[in-house]
Order: sequence, then structure tokens, then C-alpha cells
Amino acid sequence: MSRHSKLGCHGYRQLHTVHRRSFLQLGALGSFGLSLPGILYHESQAASSATPRAKNIILFWLQGGVSHHDTLDPKPAAPAEVRGEFSTIETTLPGIRFSDRLPRLARLTDKLAVIRSVTHSEASHQRGSVYMCEGRRPPSQYTGTGHSGNPLLGSIIAHELGSRGGMPPFVRLPGNDWTARWLGIGHGWLPVSSGPFRVDNLDLLKLESQSPQQFMDRVRLLQRLEAKQNSEHYARDEFDQFDEQAIDILASDRAAEAFNIDGESDETKRLYGIGLKGQYEDDKCRYALTARRLIQAGARFVTIGRHSWDMHANIFPELRNRLPRFDNALSGLIEDLQQRGLLDETLVIYLTEYGRTPNVNNKAGRDHWPQAFSIALAGAGIRAGQVIGASDKNGAAVVDRPVTPEEIAATILRLAGVDPQKEFIQRDGRPIRYVDRAKPIGELL
Repeated sequence: MSRHSKLGCHGYRQLHTVHRRSFLQLGALGSFGLSLPGILYHESQAASSATPRAKNIILFWLQGGVSHHDTLDPKPAAPAEVRGEFSTIETTLPGIRFSDRLPRLARLTDKLAVIRSVTHSEASHQRGSVYMCEGRRPPSQYTGTGHSGNPLLGSIIAHELGSRGGMPPFVRLPGNDWTARWLGIGHGWLPVSSGPFRVDNLDLLKLESQSPQQFMDRVRLLQRLEAKQNSEHYARDEFDQFDEQAIDILASDRAAEAFNIDGESDETKRLYGIGLKGQYEDDKCRYALTARRLIQAGARFVTIGRHSWDMHANIFPELRNRLPRFDNALSGLIEDLQQRGLLDETLVIYLTEYGRTPNVNNKAGRDHWPQAFSIALAGAGIRAGQVIGASDKNGAAVVDRPVTPEEIAATILRLAGVDPQKEFIQRDGRPIRYVDRAKPIGELL
């Protein structure tokens, strides 16, 4: 029996047992960037000798460059043009203060490791973003058009560990324009199957507009394209096998249900700031809850967040609007994971591409500043309740324990059970390490 005739019989058998939403899930496979046959192949091949402390990873990414002065590293004793308009509040760590716009995170510092000394030299959004999300400085010729040629950390983990529980291992939720506009599908020199499952519109999973014939036509076309793209990586009979497994998985409602938060209790939703009376909620609040559902369903690495933190003008009105929602979303996620017994096996990491300038400019904004900025981590057994590193009195330079994007990447991979120094053989036969010349951050481990 030919590949296509076998697929056709299998596919039409499935059409009798699934409803239209499942047809769309399968039809959307190509447009969302997921290559489940390849993912399933890697699941059968992947093995890691390291014991992962982070069985799940949720990357909370804020695109645009978040001001460290107005969030995790305020400078209350600095001049007004550095200090800005916000007050500061005590945290649960003696002597450590946060912006008064982050009251919930301030009460959770016993669960957090805050790094106030992240530093690099890439001041453009595109290059700074890929550096932080790949752990590898983009090549000198990279100008921000298309992807950098290197894999995202989520793609490395997807490639090494494969799928789990019938879910794509790497999922990117909406609001992260950095992936769509600058990083392509994110797999770099890894196989295309390790790219993220890009959900650009959650409503697409609920449409009921596709006929069985349209569905099967899309599956066949997708598989022909994948067979061509992946011919160097998969044997033909192996690809047939994983095609059928992919259809079986997506024909169930498991993937779609993970995106549906309607059944969550009002109490859980309020943890994330969803439905709070008198408070405007943000999509990131819903996506944070969705991320928890996704890792429960089996996804390994989920990216959530929001773009447009690039505030060169009128920064304080913008932050008054945005920071409470960020505070609710990130705090709610950490608290929810803790209540469900998932925090010890889930790494939550907040990243941005860089910070903002110490001085407020003449447009009442702050400009790009990669020399010193802050990130935060929680969960996965890391040493929480600490602040690592420090910036100077104006938040302009690192004065204690500089931390690089490579070290952050090495830490994430190590916690996931992936050797950061493992070599991958590229198509031209040359080996390349996942992370160059960097060890995990010892203070966290």
C-alpha cells in the first residue's frame, strides 16, 4: 500500500471519531509551525542521562526592554531623573525593595531568585532578543531580518526531550512578536520539527468551518512538504509511522482542551487577575493560566508574555497601566503552581532583552540599556529567597557578579536535564555546542 493510500484510509477512519474542532487542529498544523511527526520521532530517540529538576519550563517574556529601575531594582536614593515617579516597597527579603507597582511579587520573594546584574552589549531589540532567548550572541551579519540561524532554548529542549503526553513539547502563546517577526520558527540549525507550536490566535482552535475533505487535503499537503524538508533526518518508513501517530494525537481533544480555561474555578482565575472587579485584565493573565494548563497536559517549554515594553516616551503612565497586570500574571502563576504541587518541578523565568537608561529622557521615557538589568526565576528547586549581583547606585553598570545570557541559557538547559555543552552535528558535518563557554549559575543550583 502506498504512503498516501495508507494515510488516506487512516485519516478517514479518524474522521468518524472526531468532531470539527479536531479537524481544524490538524489542518492548522502547518500554519502554526508544528511538525508533530518529527517531534514524535525525537521522542522515541531522545534520552538524557541527567535527572531534570525542571520537568516543565515557563518563559515569561516581556518584549521591548523592561525598566529595571521601575520594577526589580529601584534606586530610591538616586536623583529624581534616575529614581523616576514610583515609590518603593519592602519585600520579604531584608533590605531588598521593589517598585510599589509590584506588591504581589514583593510578597513572594521567598519563592524568587532575582538577578540584578544581567549584562550584555546588544542594544537593538532584534539582537538583544535572540541573544537572551538563544543564549548565543547572534552572528555579526545578523540585522534582525528573519531568524538568527541559531535555535531557541525551547527548540533545544524539544529536540533533546521530545513530546510528552501527546502534547507538542514547545509552545509559543500569542503576544510574542519577537518570535514571529525576528526568529522565524526558531529551530535554527536543529531539525525543523523542534520549532515551536505557534498559537497566534487561540480562537482558531474553536472554529468549525472545515470540511472532512478540506481537512484531509491539508494533512496530505503538509506531509508531502514535511517529507521533503526532513528527508535528511528521517527514514521514509519512520516518517510514515509518526505521521499516523500525529493524527491520532491531534484527533483527540487533549491539545485543544489545554488551551481552554473556561472550566477553571473563579478562585483560580482571580489568582491571575482574571475577572477582578474594577481592574482591567490583560491577555497575559489568561496566557499565564493557559501555560499552567499546557505543562499539566504534557508540554515541556511554554513561552508567554507581551510585547511593546519599549517606552521611549511617557513611560510612567504606560507602566502604571501594565505593571499591575504583569504583577498579577507572574505572581498568580507562581502561586497556582505552588498550590498544585507543581512549582518544585516547574521553572518559571522572567526575561526581557535589556533594561532602560538610568536617566529619564526629555520625552519622559527611558531608552535602551543592556549594560545592566534584572531578571527573576522561581521553582524547579533553585535556591530562592536571594538576590544575585548588583548594579551601581544609578542602575547604570554591574558592580557585583555579572551574569551573561550564556550563563542563563546554560542554567535553563541544566535544570531541564540537557547538557549545555553537548555537541550537535550540523548538516555540513561541523559540531556546535548548545552553549559556548559558559557554566550554569552556581548560586541558583
